[in-house]
Amino acid sequence: MLGVMAVQSKQNQEKLLKGMAASELVKNRDAISRLAQSGDAQRLMALLQQRGGVQEAAKAAADGDPSQLMTMMNQLMSTREGAELVERIGDQAKKAGLE
Repeated sequence: MLGVMAVQSKQNQEKLLKGMAASELVKNRDAISRLAQSGDAQRLMALLQQRGGVQEAAKAAADGDPSQLMTMMNQLMSTREGAELVERIGDQAKKAGLE
C-alpha cells in the first residue's frame, strides 16, 4: 500500500512539474514575443538585413550551424549602435525574466 502511494505521489509531482514547465513556457513565449516586437529588436533586425544574408544565416543556424549568424552579430556589435541595441535588448530580457 505504501509503495502504491509513493508511486502515485511521484506521478503527481511529475504532473505538477510538467504543468509548471508548460506555464513557464507560455510565459516565456509571451515575453519573447513582446521583446521581438520592441523598437530595439526591430532596429536590430533592420541593421542585420541591411548587411544582407540574414535569412541564409538564420536558416543555417536553425540547421545547426550558427557560425554565419554569430559572425554577423559580432560585426554588428562592433558598432556603437549595434552594441547599444544588444545591451538594451539584454536588459529588457532580464526584466522580463528570460535570463
